[in-house]
Amino acid sequence: MRKHKMAELEKIYRRNENFVFRQIEGETILVPILGNVNDLDCIFSLNPVGALVWEHLDGFQDLGAIKNRIKAEYDVADDKAETDLLSFIEEMKTIAAVTDVNRCAER
Repeated sequence: MRKHKMAELEKIYRRNENFVFRQIEGETILVPILGNVNDLDCIFSLNPVGALVWEHLDGFQDLGAIKNRIKAEYDVADDKAETDLLSFIEEMKTIAAVTDVNRCAER
């Protein structure tokens, strides 16, 4: 299991350009720009860690580097930062908000 997590931390993800990231009155939201604009179920609220991760999913930094940013910013244990990060990435993958840059390069 640990080996799988280490491999996951070496992956690089990029934000899907079809999602807009906004901070409004202290709340951070993620909104898909395709589909039905009136569908409020498609607006995602991000906590501060999620917002930090989203901002760094630039297609260049691997998840290990982003995990280190979480640790530095929030002074949390390594395993907590890793668990939160990998959980967030899984959620973003389920709504197609991120792309695995490594897989794109393999094609």
